[in-house]
Amino acid sequence: MSLHVGLAMALLLAAAAPSPAADEFVVIVHPSVVGTNVHRADLAAVFLRKAVRWGTGAPAVPVDQSGTSAVRNAFSQAVLGMPVATAVQYWQKQMFETNALRPPAVKPSDAEVIAFVAKTAGAVGYVSKATVVPAGVKAIAVID
Repeated sequence: MSLHVGLAMALLLAAAAPSPAADEFVVIVHPSVVGTNVHRADLAAVFLRKAVRWGTGAPAVPVDQSGTSAVRNAFSQAVLGMPVATAVQYWQKQMFETNALRPPAVKPSDAEVIAFVAKTAGAVGYVSKATVVPAGVKAIAVID
């Protein structure tokens, strides 16, 4: 097999492989969070605790899903720009270096994320695209 054929096959395989996309999850917030969208960079800052307040000054309270969930992988890739394992390493380093900065709470299911967001002012989380977003939380768009 020539180098060109091998490279072409590799590119085709890479193009065919599923990649996590922003349309695989829905970002939800507590109704107290103002607005209908959030910039991807601002959302990443909230989940990495580089920003602890929303633009209105209200506290931002992020909640993650299990590190093994497909929805967390999609969110981490699309919003944080890193795989879950790298995000976990980021938090290990932050906790070791600062001893004060803590990662977001982790909930094991869409239902538990919804329940947390519904009862916590300023909360933000994400659920799988197939999840029906109930009253008590609102979906917001992620924009660039």
